Amino acid sequence: MKSIRILMLCIFAATSLAACASPAPSLNPLEGDWTLFAYRKTSPIEGTTITARFENGEVHGSGGCNSYFGAYVLDGAQLTIEGLGWTEMACMNPEGVMEQEQTVLGYLSDAESFEVDTGRLIIHVGGQETLTFEPTE
Repeated sequence: MKSIRILMLCIFAATSLAACASPAPSLNPLEGDWTLFAYRKTSPIEGTTITARFENGEVHGSGGCNSYFGAYVLDGAQLTIEGLGWTEMACMNPEGVMEQEQTVLGYLSDAESFEVDTGRLIIHVGGQETLTFEPTE
């Protein structure tokens, strides 16, 4: 009888501890909020912020003027971004923001693979092109 009580107490304690445990960290290295650091090996136009949030198979963010959204699929280091859409506002300032946005959104649509290196997310697009993001603070 005493051993049954001890066993029940142990089961109760284990169940209680499991309920209090924090959730396991995501195994998806893309998940989270990112801010564009560079594209075409140069910094974004001053006064613009380009962001990406990867979460539950969806990506969304700001292209510097418009908001964008879509879905993504990972297969190892391969990255495919599908159904990318965006709002259609026109921004005139800073100069070149619309061209920059179209380039970046085009690169996201053509993403082929990714890596996380020294805390930076690098999305590879055909040839030599990359998008480099840093974690958003």
